[in-house]
Amino acid sequence: MAMMTTTDMTTIPSRNSQMRSQYSVADERQIQPYQHPGGYQAWAAEGSKEPFVSSNINRNDSVSFKKYLTTKCVMSFLIGFIICGIPLAIMGALYAQKISSNSSSGSSNPTSSTNLPTQCTSYTSIADTTRLTSYTSCVSCFWDISPYFMAGWYRFIAPGGTQMPAMPPSTGACGAAWPTWYNGTYPSTSGSTVSSAVCAQASGTLCHPSYYMPVSITNCNGYYVFYLTPVSTTNIRYCASF
Repeated sequence: MAMMTTTDMTTIPSRNSQMRSQYSVADERQIQPYQHPGGYQAWAAEGSKEPFVSSNINRNDSVSFKKYLTTKCVMSFLIGFIICGIPLAIMGALYAQKISSNSSSGSSNPTSSTNLPTQCTSYTSIADTTRLTSYTSCVSCFWDISPYFMAGWYRFIAPGGTQMPAMPPSTGACGAAWPTWYNGTYPSTSGSTVSSAVCAQASGTLCHPSYYMPVSITNCNGYYVFYLTPVSTTNIRYCASF
């Protein structure tokens, strides 16, 4: 068996040390990142990527939220417009219709007034409050005999009433012992005239046949005029009411 020399024993370890040193340097190069001359790494670390991704997400969320708010505002406006606009349109249409009807009725008034008979503009006004059926302070103080009362068209105006009573007044009303009342119906059509009778409540009779007085009444589109004649005896007077 041959003996190993000293030279051979020292050569083998030196070779092993060189190989180990080369691998060590290679491992260190793989571990260490490449340093750019400007002072920053060639790739970003994992921690440096997170803010960039987070900022993109926040930006996208902000844009989406703005779109959501815009869409919601538009939808709210449309719904509010529908809810409020329809009633307003109906009210506007009704108001316009009312104005139109008022205008048409106002324009028709002059025509209707020109078609009224002459007694609607040519009459004698009576505003005597003692002719009211509520006046009872003076009994048998007045009467409508000639020459104190003349035949013609008369209109009762406030404060002395607006028309003749349609019911028998109490005895002593109107300042007369025998008060009168209208025994008929009033004309309902503007410009029309009806003829009937005026009754006198006398001697306990509501419409005494001896004191029957004719009367004509014309509707003058808002008021009445009466064609009256003098009474036949004292104690009788034409009464008024509202």
